[in-house]
Amino acid sequence: MAASLHGTTLQQLSLDDMIRQSTAIVRGQVQPSNSDLRGSVIYTHYKIQVSEVLKGTPAILLDVGVPGGALGGKTQIFAGAPALAAGHDYVFFLWTSKSGLTQVIGLSQGLFAVTPNSSGVPMIVRAAATERMLNALGQTVADSDIQMLLSDLRTRILNVLSGRSTQ
Repeated sequence: MAASLHGTTLQQLSLDDMIRQSTAIVRGQVQPSNSDLRGSVIYTHYKIQVSEVLKGTPAILLDVGVPGGALGGKTQIFAGAPALAAGHDYVFFLWTSKSGLTQVIGLSQGLFAVTPNSSGVPMIVRAAATERMLNALGQTVADSDIQMLLSDLRTRILNVLSGRSTQ
């Protein structure tokens, strides 16, 4: 039995918004996952082997919950939920709820693949979200791809957190 939640609408978050609102920003590799049920929602939990903390408390291993997954013969799919692949290197913009569940902020908006550019320098890359997106005024807007050097992201995080926003 599969349940799919269609029609997801995302609130558009700028890179600076995600930097400010995240409780942690980390670079790490995804480890194997497991699923559990919280209320009526299935979450897939991924262990993140942290290689760098860009914001937040130092950690070696984090548990990140993503809405959707399979459990007990049931499958739930959430449009806009990030797709994580074991063994891949990512930068995660994370937030932790009062209940202690850590998730990627803005669903797929807060997940960036780390990949080398043609010179071998690490870059972060995120494709534009395909789900319906609204700005702070409730107007429909289009998302855009984001690509930048990882070193530029480090600088941007420091600038935003020190009040020198680039936006």
